[in-house]
Amino acid sequence: MNLLPLLHQKLLFSTEDIVKETGNPHSVATMLWRYQRQGYISQVRRGLYCVNNMATQQPEANKFQIASAITPTSFVAYHAAMEYHGLAHQMYYDIVVGSKQTFRAFEFDNYYYIPHFSALAHGVETPLADTHIRVTNIERTIIDCIDRIDLCGGIEELVNCLRSVQYVREEELQIILQAYHKTALYKKVGFLCEQLQLPVSHYFIAGCRKYAKDSVLFLTPDGTSDTFHATWRLYAPQNLLTINNQNADELV
Repeated sequence: MNLLPLLHQKLLFSTEDIVKETGNPHSVATMLWRYQRQGYISQVRRGLYCVNNMATQQPEANKFQIASAITPTSFVAYHAAMEYHGLAHQMYYDIVVGSKQTFRAFEFDNYYYIPHFSALAHGVETPLADTHIRVTNIERTIIDCIDRIDLCGGIEELVNCLRSVQYVREEELQIILQAYHKTALYKKVGFLCEQLQLPVSHYFIAGCRKYAKDSVLFLTPDGTSDTFHATWRLYAPQNLLTINNQNADELV
């Protein structure tokens, strides 16, 4: 039974997918082994495979498609999502993957896939241009990266990413902030939107500032937040507005 045409349509597939197609679980291991030996497919991780280019015998699936196929709920997140949306200034080989199901971190094709538990489904979308990908939309990507600056490559990379943002939906930002319901996150998002002049209204920033009266917050946890902003009751790096792309090179 030749399953290669079907596998090329799927691009990425699991052992269970093959069992469903063949109806014979006993022959699956032999079939997969034969296809791998012939260079038709590659094993991404245990139980997950992708088809290869017939000419080069290299994996056809890209890192975003692979991240989206690791578990039934996995999706591209944090810095990798910034990169997918064309906002990243640096390329990293660590791919943070959001998922409700746990999995072990693994390396494939020079990329390292790292699990990050996420129960929030809102803001995860499948682009019309590629139905093999699930990725956080721009609004959730912005909020997620502000919430976990370390998973965006650090403050320098985050600032450079945010400076590339041309348009956001304020109502979507508000929905995601409400879903997380974290006072500190409102403060961080509002502060950075104001400082970096993101394309949001003063009403949105004022709404975030309502949470500024609570406890004092440090934007970065590594001791670099050395300047106090009384309006937000928040410490941030003094050079926040002078960060440039050359600074970000130090993070790679």
